[in-house]
Amino acid sequence: MNLEQLAKQISLCSRCPLRENAQQPVPGLGEVGAKYFLIGEAPGKNEDKQGMPFVGSSGKRLNKLLALAGIDENECYFSNVCRCWPPKVKGKQRQPKKAERLACYPWLKAELSLVRPQIVIPLGAVPLSLFTDVGITQLHGTQFPYELDLEDVE
Repeated sequence: MNLEQLAKQISLCSRCPLRENAQQPVPGLGEVGAKYFLIGEAPGKNEDKQGMPFVGSSGKRLNKLLALAGIDENECYFSNVCRCWPPKVKGKQRQPKKAERLACYPWLKAELSLVRPQIVIPLGAVPLSLFTDVGITQLHGTQFPYELDLEDVE
């Protein structure tokens, strides 16, 4: 399987109830061999509309931060834990529930196994929770190794 085939599979996904309210599932964006793999929580309204990750205001801020860090966005693969936009609760986008994160986890593992990045950058507590039980405040600003178990990748 390649990234294009995987994106097609993701676009047809209906594994969890998030799909009911989303315009479309959002696959990752980037190339095989990207040095950096950035993982967000879930698509936002603009991402849901355009079908691409990090195209809204948070994506613009992220691109500015990458430039400040001297990282070329062409060296990055952008993805999310969840592929569909979670509904708003009290006017604010809610965090994906554990069952929703688990439903999308095989997509993320497949992307990681295809891209094979040197560095994975979880952008927040939800993506970080996939790799460690240690809280974000304890790990903030530190590096830690991760291992990718490919045995159950679809």
